[in-house]
Amino acid sequence: MLVLKNITIKTLKGRTLLHECSFSLNKNDRLAIIGEEGNGKSTLCKLIAGVQDIRGNFNVTGDMYSDHQRIGYLPQQISEDQSQQEILDFLIEDPVFGDYEILPRFEKLLMKFQMDFKETDYSRILSSFSGGEKIKIQLAKLLGDDPSILILDEPTNDLDIVTLQWLEHFILSLDIPLIYVSHDSVLLTRTANRILHLEQTERKQKPLWTLESLGFQEYMEKRTHLLERQESLAKKQKSEYDAQMEKWHQIYQKVEYRQRTITRQDPHGGQLLKKKMKNVKAVKDRIDKVVRIKKPDPEEAVHLFFDSKEAVSPRKTIFDDTLEHLYIHDRLLASDIQLQIYGPARIGIIGANGCGKSTYLKYVSQKMTELGISHYFMQQEYHQILNLSQSAVEFLMKDGRKDERSQIMTYLGNLKFTEEEMMTPMESLSQGQRAKVILVDMVRSPVDCLILDEPTRNLSPLTLPVIVSMFKQFHGAILAVSHDRQFLSQVCDQYYLFTSEGLCIIEKADIN
Repeated sequence: MLVLKNITIKTLKGRTLLHECSFSLNKNDRLAIIGEEGNGKSTLCKLIAGVQDIRGNFNVTGDMYSDHQRIGYLPQQISEDQSQQEILDFLIEDPVFGDYEILPRFEKLLMKFQMDFKETDYSRILSSFSGGEKIKIQLAKLLGDDPSILILDEPTNDLDIVTLQWLEHFILSLDIPLIYVSHDSVLLTRTANRILHLEQTERKQKPLWTLESLGFQEYMEKRTHLLERQESLAKKQKSEYDAQMEKWHQIYQKVEYRQRTITRQDPHGGQLLKKKMKNVKAVKDRIDKVVRIKKPDPEEAVHLFFDSKEAVSPRKTIFDDTLEHLYIHDRLLASDIQLQIYGPARIGIIGANGCGKSTYLKYVSQKMTELGISHYFMQQEYHQILNLSQSAVEFLMKDGRKDERSQIMTYLGNLKFTEEEMMTPMESLSQGQRAKVILVDMVRSPVDCLILDEPTRNLSPLTLPVIVSMFKQFHGAILAVSHDRQFLSQVCDQYYLFTSEGLCIIEKADIN
């Protein structure tokens, strides 16, 4: 249904994102594109979908055959103009010649999507709907055009857990092939049957792509096995090389010593030693010509850890508060919100889109500041933390010491930043890279409590195990709002549902 042949994508500055990538899409495929931020996942989706500005902003070679298939494309973000459109204008771009017959089908699809949509909602602007509702509206519009291929770029970013579960069912029930990008490892595990992995290796100088007809979990297990095998072979070869070189050095030193000590009265012996030395050097040349198996350095092999500290006592009260009413502007979001945080608590909060979770975290952070409680607040909107006109190194510097600068560059290097990315203004970095800068700032901050608002939303599922390990190692308390079910399951041990009536205790099973 779709064939890509030798597709190469380069930035206008000459960096290669994708090199001679070829694959075909078949009828029952649910192809997940995975990889770190900035590796070209969205660019490839736009290319396949026929978004016009791709070939103007990138140099693209290769061929694509779609056999006149109708491709429905859900972008990672809609434009600001679209978000301010009324739903009727969003659906029917030409008010005079537009096809109004699509409206009954649109409403029927929303009903199938379990969304309560009234006739008066046609006059609401798109941005007034929750994240989950916006996704359903866009999907209903796309399916109304009866596409034969669907492309979804990060549809999970702003979805609550209930809508994520709905999206899983939607993907599994599709009768058309799908290409999609997602950071949600649980959704990938439950829905993907093919994986296209885009990587930037060797300090982002060498792009790689891997295509496997496997589920996400099976692909990750196979990848881990191959990397472990490659590392084992590299170690074995290195051990054999070291043994050969040790033996060679012993022979070389003996011959060299005899050459230095032989007398001029033994010219025949000198000639033999000269020939022997030539043979010894030839042996080293043969050893050096053996192709070395490289020790694997996968892109997701990042390193970031908090300094080891004694865990906060479970009896210590970090925060104890009751908020009678939570408002945003004049709208009441919730009442009687009670929260107690003791010692190294790990608290996860879930709730419907737009219910007030982020607003509540801002209140908790402000209250902790007033009470003098040391904490770090990672907000969803990174520009509220970062000065995007600064470089990552400039932002992270506290006192300007030379050794501090080296330490910061080591941290960023461990997260696979190139030196150019460390020094360039952060406005040019991807959202995932900005998140990693905030994580570095967090681990360098001496606090006893972390407040996290969707900490993994822009991070690749491949790096999630490292991030989970980092947070599990933290000595203090964690209060996190997240829709990442793997993060919640592996980091948190207390769970609350945020409702209009406050925080309700829920079981771990309720987040899956």
